[in-house]
Amino acid sequence: MKVHEVYLNIDAYRQAMERLYKLIWQMPKRHWVLTYVLGATGRRLSEVLLLTTRDVDFQNRTITWRVLKKRRADYYVTLPISQRLEEVLRRYIVLNGVADKLFPVSRRQAHYDVKKALNEVGLYSWRPHDLRHAFILEALLNTRSIELVRRWTQHSSYKLLLEYARVVGMEVEKPVVPW
Repeated sequence: MKVHEVYLNIDAYRQAMERLYKLIWQMPKRHWVLTYVLGATGRRLSEVLLLTTRDVDFQNRTITWRVLKKRRADYYVTLPISQRLEEVLRRYIVLNGVADKLFPVSRRQAHYDVKKALNEVGLYSWRPHDLRHAFILEALLNTRSIELVRRWTQHSSYKLLLEYARVVGMEVEKPVVPW
């Protein structure tokens, strides 16, 4: 799905995240939690699959992510998480007895799990990476800051982020001051 198509479905993304949260509260199943984490953080599927319980700091409400696109094995970024995501992860870890890897599955299985969850919440034609697009669009709508979203998502290219900004109606071609 292209960025502008995801933007046209941003309300469906919001509703799906609400539905996932409610489903997880009833029973924190892996495929729902994995999908919720993708949608709530904008991380790549391969980055989420590397998460361990040691990466989640509940006291400071942060997650330390290994960033794979930087082509360095030692590139990490620590980002805050929402109260809802903290609740979801805490519930998932405790009720499922997770001791190390949060999602101990192959990339192929994870992709299947996310597609299954997306279908269950009504996002039928969405792919796992479309959750990243939706997160970026939602973040731009909420923050109006390309740089903040770039740092959060670890995008290396401003070119693509400017396309997202154009889609959400941010005027980046105009000067920011009149003089």
